[in-house]
Amino acid sequence: MHKLNLDQFRTTIETGGVLSVALVASGGAFHIEAETRKGNAILTKARGPLPREFRDVTKALGLLRELGIQEARVDARDWRPEAATHRAARPDSAAQLKAAHRAAQEAADLKRTLEERLREADDPNTVWHDAETMFNELEAKYAG
Repeated sequence: MHKLNLDQFRTTIETGGVLSVALVASGGAFHIEAETRKGNAILTKARGPLPREFRDVTKALGLLRELGIQEARVDARDWRPEAATHRAARPDSAAQLKAAHRAAQEAADLKRTLEERLREADDPNTVWHDAETMFNELEAKYAG
């Protein structure tokens, strides 16, 4: 069986080399197999020879649709949904995402504050104080 990554699979489809497509179950996931003009092929991961697996069959169908495949056979004989492996939580990724969201929120808050201050500075009714007067008032306030 030939192993094709997504780009190779797409090229094979575009050149008319794919005769039929099947979603084949194995355990708790599905993979995509195709009958091509040069024999059977399987869609593999971008890096490596392992089949590209889909835990959700609608994701696989969506990919096929995006590639222009209008018809596919489903082989669910070996489908065992109870055998589906759940992805382990990635606390490192979660922490990174939270930090990124927090930074984005802080940046948005800073931008909003700066825009507000610029509007205030452009307002003709704004009362301006020179630095020397301001410091003298603060010294007098906290001196006594």
